[in-house]
Amino acid sequence: MTESPFIPGARVAVSGRYGSGVTEAFVDKVYKNGRFTLRGSKQQWRPWSHAWSDTTRWSATETGSGWSRQRLDLWDETTDKELSELLEAERTKTRWRDLQAKVHDIRHPTAALCDAIESALTSR
Repeated sequence: MTESPFIPGARVAVSGRYGSGVTEAFVDKVYKNGRFTLRGSKQQWRPWSHAWSDTTRWSATETGSGWSRQRLDLWDETTDKELSELLEAERTKTRWRDLQAKVHDIRHPTAALCDAIESALTSR
């Protein structure tokens, strides 16, 4: 195994265990054993690499026990497109939930509001 690319300042994408989305983070401190922490957190991560075809992809998992452990991927030129798309999908999902909450919170809808919503939905 080659030397871990998880160095202070390295950009990573943290993924929840059950598809709860992706967030951007940065490596803060690297320990002698190869484990590292992210900015603003004391949680340690254990790096590992895996080869798909002719490329090596670096990932890490949270140390400790439990079923809710997250994983992360190194954000580099080989993973940028995939991770950027995942982040954009997460932003869209959050935006959709916020819109749904706003519609749900409307207590006294008007006919004009209902017409506007129906018009928007039929034009998609």
